[in-house]
Amino acid sequence: MKKQILLSLGVSLLSMISLVLLVLTFMEGRFFPGTMVNQVDLSLMKREEAAAYFSKWKRDEFKLYIMDKDGNSEALEGKDIHLSYEPDFSEIPKLDSFYILFSLGKKKDYPLKGKLQYDESALEEYVKNYAASHSTEEAPRAMFLSGYVPGAGYLLGAERPGGKISEEALQNAIKSAIAEGKNQIKLADAGVYPKAENAENLENLKEEKNNALPGIIRYNFSGEVIELNSDTTLSWFKDGGTELDIGRVKQYVKNLKNYTDTSGTERSFLTEDGRILSLGGKYGFSLSEKKEIKKLTDSLLMRENIIRDAEYDMVALARGAEDIGNTYVEVDIGRQKIFYYEDGVLQLSSDCVTGNLARRNGTPDGIYALSYKAKNATLKGPDYETKVNYWMPFNRGIGFHDALWRNRFGGKIYQNAGSHGCINLPFSSAENLYQKVYQGIPVVCHF
Repeated sequence: MKKQILLSLGVSLLSMISLVLLVLTFMEGRFFPGTMVNQVDLSLMKREEAAAYFSKWKRDEFKLYIMDKDGNSEALEGKDIHLSYEPDFSEIPKLDSFYILFSLGKKKDYPLKGKLQYDESALEEYVKNYAASHSTEEAPRAMFLSGYVPGAGYLLGAERPGGKISEEALQNAIKSAIAEGKNQIKLADAGVYPKAENAENLENLKEEKNNALPGIIRYNFSGEVIELNSDTTLSWFKDGGTELDIGRVKQYVKNLKNYTDTSGTERSFLTEDGRILSLGGKYGFSLSEKKEIKKLTDSLLMRENIIRDAEYDMVALARGAEDIGNTYVEVDIGRQKIFYYEDGVLQLSSDCVTGNLARRNGTPDGIYALSYKAKNATLKGPDYETKVNYWMPFNRGIGFHDALWRNRFGGKIYQNAGSHGCINLPFSSAENLYQKVYQGIPVVCHF
């Protein structure tokens, strides 16, 4: 009985050993169950089979895009250079009787490692064909200083490589890209095209020429800015930029005056008695050509960059339809009255005597600006010389003043016994008005 038991145990043991040997023989060169590489399940797969799988996958997946200097792209595929891949499974445990017991039923994903290989002669052939089909006879161009560019000044033109592709440089660039795992080569950055040698100090020369340009002058016309820059003024300079064509300056100032002047334009005016009149006159902005030509010439020669107002002979309170404002003197010639308004409120009203109509010395209607004011002035004409206490001219020799020789004002006096054109006022009215008015205040004369 004992013998039979021992015999049975022996047979069982031999069977188990045979089974283990069979399993170990089957697993020889295979991956353990649950082994994954790059998320690919390699359970029980032979290592040489896995190597062939990954080599084909890498070859089929491989694409290296080659972009020429004009932006045209072409793909180098694995088959073009007989690409192969040798995976490295050295970090994945091999068959071990003890390890297999602990690994059963467990999964582990290993990273794919290895190296790409290719046929050198196939690569050389590809490079030769690529260079032949993509090269041109275009010569390289060095960086250069451009002519004057409106709105930008002098610029540096970019250098441009030639069109002939260096086979050696291209082959080295492809090899480096494969070794580094890149998927694109930009040939413009890879040194495969010939380059011209750039001249020295081009950047300094550009700065020197831009610094020598005329400055930018910005005129402020009550919020509207008119810019005069080198796009216009560069051509005004002669002899290398040292001499200025004054004729061009004068023409510009004349055009600027024509565009911006408001003096003499028609304006609507609401009279003291409620009428709406359309009046001309010299009131408004009047650019001084003489002053502005001098100032502009100086600014251009000094290369100034400034924002400023133009030079004027006369200015208005503001620009726009309401440039008279609400502080002014109104002269109603038909009613022989003057009215002084301050901030829209009537502060002074007086009778007056205006120019003699019978002698054709009538006071002109229109809107003007007070030129200045003075005390104890002497008014002179072809047939008179008169001293006055208060003198306030607004239209050349026409202005407000006291008239002590008169004892009556207003009415119809002006028609036959009026002044030489001035507005005669009672002494107290002249004195009062003198204390209120100032240079530039609008004076509105109308019938």
